[in-house]
Amino acid sequence: MLQFIFIFFINMSSAFASDAECSIYAKNCAFSGTLETHTYPGEPNYKDINKGDEAETHLYLKLDSPLVIHYKDWDKDQAPITEKASLLQISGDFSRRLFKVARKPNHFVINGTLFESFSGHHHTHFLIDPVKITQGNK
Repeated sequence: MLQFIFIFFINMSSAFASDAECSIYAKNCAFSGTLETHTYPGEPNYKDINKGDEAETHLYLKLDSPLVIHYKDWDKDQAPITEKASLLQISGDFSRRLFKVARKPNHFVINGTLFESFSGHHHTHFLIDPVKITQGNK
């Protein structure tokens, strides 16, 4: 399935004006926000920790401004889908290394690739695969 996703930042600071459009799987898009940890149910059923599912704690970026994401499945004759996202899960090694930082209020700019979830371990519709993380002031 070939999908294109365009992201438009709402109420962005002028520092990110050049990144107003970013397509899914495009390299080096900038996302700005605060790091948070969240725990969701994992294996085996991904439904309820109290009923025996493993607890999965991951790192997330709470965006300064929500993303408006327009995407379309080009294999089908349909109108583009629009979705808002204000929380993005962070994937990969950066996530593991930043857990200590996420325990206190902080602000970061993350450059990376946005991609769609494809696993039960992904708890937001869209995730960031970071290539560069910079701590900054809001």
